[in-house]
Amino acid sequence: MQVVFLCYDAIVRTTLDISDEAYYLAKAIARDQNRSLGRVVGDLILQSVKTSKGASIQMSDYGFPTFRCTRPVTTEDVKALDEEE
Repeated sequence: MQVVFLCYDAIVRTTLDISDEAYYLAKAIARDQNRSLGRVVGDLILQSVKTSKGASIQMSDYGFPTFRCTRPVTTEDVKALDEEE
């Protein structure tokens, strides 16, 4: 028998590769609002998703994010992103 533990409300640490400009802007917002950089970046991402037309993000029953896009993602889209890297 396999036991799976699901962690909700867990703090996750990760490394983000963002432009210097984005970093300094987020850092300034965090300083001005007396908030952590991580909280500011997270809130900006959520705000961006909520205000974009047709796209949305929701959490599944298992705690994983699900995305709704304005159009279906095609194989060509994935290949184009693969080639950029």
